[in-house]
Amino acid sequence: MRRLHIQFYLAILATLAIFGLASSIFWATTAQQRDDTWDASTVAKFAQSLLPPASASVPEQQLAIDDLHRRLKIDLALYDAEDNLLAATERIPRLPRRGVRRDGWAMEHGRPLWVLPFDDGRRLVVEHRHPIPHAGWRVLAMPLLIVLAFALGAYPIARRLTRRLQRLQAGVEQLGEGDLTTRVAVEGKDEVAALARSFNQSAQRIEELVQSHKLLLANCSHELRTPLARVRLGIERLANTSDSSVRDELTRSIGELDALIEEMLLASRLDALKTLERSEEVDLLALVAEEAAYFDVAVEGQPTVVQGDPALLRRMVRNLLDNARQHAGGATHIEVSVLAEGGAQLIVEDHGDGIAEADRERIFEPFYRATGARQAGRGFGLGLAIVRKIARAHGGDVTYEPLNGGGSRFSVRLP
Repeated sequence: MRRLHIQFYLAILATLAIFGLASSIFWATTAQQRDDTWDASTVAKFAQSLLPPASASVPEQQLAIDDLHRRLKIDLALYDAEDNLLAATERIPRLPRRGVRRDGWAMEHGRPLWVLPFDDGRRLVVEHRHPIPHAGWRVLAMPLLIVLAFALGAYPIARRLTRRLQRLQAGVEQLGEGDLTTRVAVEGKDEVAALARSFNQSAQRIEELVQSHKLLLANCSHELRTPLARVRLGIERLANTSDSSVRDELTRSIGELDALIEEMLLASRLDALKTLERSEEVDLLALVAEEAAYFDVAVEGQPTVVQGDPALLRRMVRNLLDNARQHAGGATHIEVSVLAEGGAQLIVEDHGDGIAEADRERIFEPFYRATGARQAGRGFGLGLAIVRKIARAHGGDVTYEPLNGGGSRFSVRLP
């Protein structure tokens, strides 16, 4: 991760340096082109108008040079056509012998000069008291200064970004080592913060799934002990007797084992289910009526079509009816209806003892059984958990409400 922030930082600086160098070269080139438009002959005509003509006396020309020197604060020297000095300031700019550019600029002993040719053959040499830096230094210094200034400001930004990624990497490694409670701080509102939120959500989901499977395994071992003990006892008794009741007890215990294993497998499969393996249009009223016929329960309602897996929906209805029969004390105390209000709604009511208020929030948890069910030894505590899993797999949910006067109402809403 350290290499990442250095690469990120250097990439920014390299991009800026290239941009700064290109801009400086472009600036220097265009500046040179602008300077070339002011060639020496054009400026010389203006300077010649400020000085007396070539026929004027030397004192007159010296007075004019002194006046320009006083006003412009520059050193001047006026030479005739034969390169003889006519007039000059106290500091005399020497006429360069070579290296004069087309625009009149030249260098003499490390000092910049400007040679202005007059029409009458004279030449005016101008020297500024403060030498002008060479253009090449400007071209190099400008991008270097920009890069240096940007480097000082960009490093904390680059380091802050990669430090968050480094903390996220540490969180991933900690989660990979088995600490399912690992979470990372969500800082800012950018893509890195969104990645941190996604990581926390994934870690939360993984922790819930692992805890669910741990609970499933723990409860499975507990629930399997009773029928296995009965099977073991029945086998021992079967060796010493020919009583048919022992065989019946064995058959019932094996049936309980088979039902428990089937429900555990279904609950585990629903936990891992992301999308329905099968989806088609299902007439919910017809499906509920078919299942209710096995329980000798009448169904009322309206025909309504839902999209889903017929086998899972059938299992959901069967579990609700079986739960109602266990708590109602008989099919005559069960009422089932199907409504088409805001989607599809399945309502199953029983007039049994109801569910204690302390148990109402937990009856949909796997292997949780209400107080009365535990005492009566009814079910494994997976029926209503599977109902909720199937309902949510179809985009709906199931809720519980107590009935006035005793009893329970389970309501399943499906889109």
